[in-house]
Order: sequence, then structure tokens, then C-alpha cells
Amino acid sequence: VMVLAAAGTSGAQVNTSHPGYYPIENMGVLAKGDLEVDIDLSGAMLQVAAGAIQAENGQDEDLAQLVAGLERIRVQVGEPQGADASTIAHSFERAISTMEGSGWNRILRVVDEGEQVFLFARENAGRISGLTALINDENEEIVLVNLVGDIDPVVLGKVIAKADQLPNLAQFMEVGE
Repeated sequence: VMVLAAAGTSGAQVNTSHPGYYPIENMGVLAKGDLEVDIDLSGAMLQVAAGAIQAENGQDEDLAQLVAGLERIRVQVGEPQGADASTIAHSFERAISTMEGSGWNRILRVVDEGEQVFLFARENAGRISGLTALINDENEEIVLVNLVGDIDPVVLGKVIAKADQLPNLAQFMEVGE
């Protein structure tokens, strides 16, 4: 994650034709000035990240394998300064409708006291070609994630099963401060 954060947008290539790509940056809820985290990695930088994960965690081959199969990782986190609650709600509704209408499967929906979490998967020939997470924490923090590439469902399941053992992004962000 440190490598991902340090690399920022330096290695990103625009590949919008991949079926697992969803334009999170076009949702209109986070302006560039609102972003606390803005990661856009592809190509060789993803291989660097996979190698760093493997070296850091040693035994976590599954996470390294998952990252190595990706073509692009995009993460945006920020506090929406220029968007009010209705704008954010409309943007989320539009994104959800667009994704559901274009072959994405909603696999998780959590709505609880101002918090919203949506997770979508795009499948292709028994594999996952993309994952997209849309998270709204009481309109105070927005997290948008899009993973693009060949995601082995079994490997993803292994990573999810041991998610509580993986390093927390917040821990890495504090190290850099």
C-alpha cells in the first residue's frame, strides 16, 4: 500500500475500454481539491506493488497474486467540499443505475444511518474483470475504488477470508505523516 500511495498517478495509463473499468472520477462528488488519497496505478507500477506486498507480508502470496492479475487500481478518498447531500445522493443513484444497467452485479448494499456501502462486480467467462466500491460516510467522507483486471474468484475469496489480518490503509497513511 505504501508503494501504491507513493507512486500516485505516475504510472497510470488510461484504459477505459476494459469491461472492468468504471469512471469513478466522473461521479462528480469529489473535486481534485477534495482528494486526500488519489491512486491510479497500472502496468509496471502494479507489478512493483505486487512485489512489495509479497516482500512485506512474506506469506501473503494470495494478495500479491491478486494485485499481479490487475491491470489498473484506482482509489479516491476525500471530504466532499463542493457537493451537498442531495448532489452526493443523486451521484450515487446515477452510478448505481448505470452500473446495474451495463452488466455489473451489485453484490453488497449496506445503508445504515447516513452510511452507504455498495460493492459491484463485473464478471466475464467465470472470472471477475472488475470490482467497484462506492462508500459514503455520512457525506463527510467518500471512498471510491475501481479494480480492473483478471481477478481469480478463488484468490479473491482467500484474500477476503483473511482481510482482518491484512495491513490497514490508515496505518500506512499515518506512517507517512
